[in-house]
Amino acid sequence: MSKQWQFPETKWIFIEGPYKAKPKGFSWFKWNDQHGWEFKKSFDILIQTIQSLIEYGYKHKHIYVLGFSQGASLAMEFMIRQKFSLGGVIPISGFIRNKNYFKEHKNILNKDTEILLLHGHEDNVVNAKESKMAFRLFVDLGYKANIHIFKGGHKIPMKAKKLIYEKIFKDI
Repeated sequence: MSKQWQFPETKWIFIEGPYKAKPKGFSWFKWNDQHGWEFKKSFDILIQTIQSLIEYGYKHKHIYVLGFSQGASLAMEFMIRQKFSLGGVIPISGFIRNKNYFKEHKNILNKDTEILLLHGHEDNVVNAKESKMAFRLFVDLGYKANIHIFKGGHKIPMKAKKLIYEKIFKDI
């Protein structure tokens, strides 16, 4: 993706989920009968990554978290709980698993984080209504959020490139 989009002065960091998934691969979430959905290891990875970027001289307002599908869900869950704002969160084809829990765990210290929700109208893996519900939830909680529903399925549409570029470089 970073080579396809070639945004100037942009560093891309691609992170893999910490939980093993069957038959192969990795996941951002792990199901546990005792505790439900686990994601602490995923949050730890994101926190460590952001801390490293800050140590390298990046400002919070210049850090964006882009996630697709499960990664989109993780990005939203992570952002809502933080005691700081980021430049933005860009969830693509995501969902919020437990909306009431999500609302209860929001932290007002991250209110300046902007949200750009993107979703394919014909997505047969995660229905586009999930992003519409997430958008409504963010707006109701007082966040600056935008949503764009594209023609297409469960993928990152190339038409999203322009919107993502505009979101990241809006102040230039």
